[in-house]
Amino acid sequence: MTQILRIWTFWIHAAIENECRNDVERMVLPRMRLAPGNQRASVLLKDAGDGTFEVVVLSVWESLDHIKAFVGLNYLQPTIPPSHLSKVFNKERAVHHYAMNDIPASFRGWTLT
Repeated sequence: MTQILRIWTFWIHAAIENECRNDVERMVLPRMRLAPGNQRASVLLKDAGDGTFEVVVLSVWESLDHIKAFVGLNYLQPTIPPSHLSKVFNKERAVHHYAMNDIPASFRGWTLT
């Protein structure tokens, strides 16, 4: 079975880094982790050194069908609550999906948050 790695990147101002981290860890990741077919969900934050942070939300899914069931048929579009859009000053226009044909056993237990 080919698993799917789903990645989306957006950028925020450094002043709201803690707020963003808390929101993603409290609201986004738990919902994603409970979704049928989700194997892993994590967030990476990187200080760009210019007053901004790059935020990468990544998740591993059993199949593209599970992703579609979770986010809907418009699965290539990023999902971010309208109340949070004003906090994001830049974002990738589309979510990226990668087939993961052979995942080493050591990778299956990763956790980044």
